[in-house]
Amino acid sequence: YLDKVKAEASRKGYTETLFGRRRYFTGFNSPLPYVRAQAERMAINAPLQGTQADIIKIAMKKIDDYIKESGMLDDVRLLLQVNDELVYEVKNNFVEEAALKFREIMENILPRKDTNGVPIVAEVSVGENWGEMKKI
Repeated sequence: YLDKVKAEASRKGYTETLFGRRRYFTGFNSPLPYVRAQAERMAINAPLQGTQADIIKIAMKKIDDYIKESGMLDDVRLLLQVNDELVYEVKNNFVEEAALKFREIMENILPRKDTNGVPIVAEVSVGENWGEMKKI
């Protein structure tokens, strides 16, 4: 996989995420070995981290659509995104329903056939604050 990604990035000048988003690299043609090595490292990393970033963005949109469709705009609020984590503030009487639905949405962003059988697994935790979070 690593050799394939490096060779393709060197030939094309970019890599792509699973969703087709491209990241371009100019360092492959550098006469400096450390610049070429840096381009190779970034090219290997970009499809993986880029795909993860695409997945979390799609999940945020689908969760937002669910919140609107369910009439929970006054009950659920996205506070922040930290890498691959989403932190929501949810009124107590909606916590379990929202948490389980959000996990379902996140785990089904892609059909299993598109992930080569590798499941997308989302963990859900609830608590009054980050220090008191418990997995459900």
